[in-house]
Amino acid sequence: MDEEASDFGQRFNEMRHRNHLVDCSFRVDDKIYNCHKLILSAASPVFEAMFYGSLAEKQTVKIADIRPIVFERMLDFIYVGTVDFDHILHIEEILELYYCAQKYMIDSLHKQCVNYFGKSIKPNNVLKILDIAYTMNLEDIIFSCLCVLKHFLTSGMSLSNIILESSHHLSKSCVDLILEDNYEVKDNIICMIRAWCITECEQNRLEVNSDSLKTILQDIELPDKLKDTIIDCSFTSFQPVTNEHKYHWTPIQRIHYKAVRPLIIGDSMAFEASITCNRFIVLKSLSINSRLTPQLLPMDKRRDTYTENIAVEICSKFNGRIESIYQEQHLICDVPFNNSLDLKLENQIVLFPDIAYLVRLKWGPDSLGYEYPRSIFSSYGKSKQFRVNFSENIYVETEGSILHGIVCDLYK
Repeated sequence: MDEEASDFGQRFNEMRHRNHLVDCSFRVDDKIYNCHKLILSAASPVFEAMFYGSLAEKQTVKIADIRPIVFERMLDFIYVGTVDFDHILHIEEILELYYCAQKYMIDSLHKQCVNYFGKSIKPNNVLKILDIAYTMNLEDIIFSCLCVLKHFLTSGMSLSNIILESSHHLSKSCVDLILEDNYEVKDNIICMIRAWCITECEQNRLEVNSDSLKTILQDIELPDKLKDTIIDCSFTSFQPVTNEHKYHWTPIQRIHYKAVRPLIIGDSMAFEASITCNRFIVLKSLSINSRLTPQLLPMDKRRDTYTENIAVEICSKFNGRIESIYQEQHLICDVPFNNSLDLKLENQIVLFPDIAYLVRLKWGPDSLGYEYPRSIFSSYGKSKQFRVNFSENIYVETEGSILHGIVCDLYK
């Protein structure tokens, strides 16, 4: 029976395309659509009133609030009864189609659109769908998005990188809507708002600094305490999200160009480098060169491994202020000579894309005389999703580096 009905629908739609027995017309932008009053009226009480009511339209009906491509899809649905969502490339079209269903009270189209969004709202599109739906006042879609978004945020997801990567910029009114029920001082909320502030600065061609952030946040409905936290924050502690969103730790390696004179502990007791990134990332560990095998020891006393005792400090540099955000002494046993050493942080931290981070490695007197190979490396390392820039301080920049990469992942 459904196939027969669909077949009849196809025949009627073909009649529309051939302008056969049509008796009404619509102008949408510069396009004219000729249709059949009876078929439109059977699908929509609005069209029924338009063509058979006391104020029935007798001339071409002008449509000013719907695009031609969307109006055509609505007509296809009225005649055939289905929507091929898989062939709609842009989410805006489906939201506009939902708007058509509301405007013309086409319940079956409304139901299909709601079902589609119920299955299709995901972390990478929920903010865009919510923003457009809020602009168009599509209440059912707004409610669905807010429910899904609340689940994402309470489970620990951040969405900060999705905001940075999206070509769609969230409106301030949509941000206010999101924060009505989600403004607790949580790390993922802080990162999400910080990401929106960065994109807002880019939109308005402002430098990302505390003054710009303060200006942007002044009209946002948030407690002053949270605003101050967002402005002053230069990192957050990392809390893993649920198992369904596992982190895939990625080694970001710099390209090796050439070896140079080694770093001799005694000539210098510390090493410094800075890192910046273009996304919010979770830093798991630092990758450095391990010691060279001591050459002065007799062959019978040489070993293949050693114990590394090194202090690691990471500082943020923002608005001319340097703040220590990580400081731990690392004691690592059985480190192979002439190899790579993975300095795993005791507490993983989330680094922000608008802030530079200074990495300091310090050795004690027990390391005097030992040598660490240095090389000239590329100034960056990258994955498909993000890029990390490296820069050694002015004293050792021309002499190479022992930091050849980091292990991290996007903050999800």
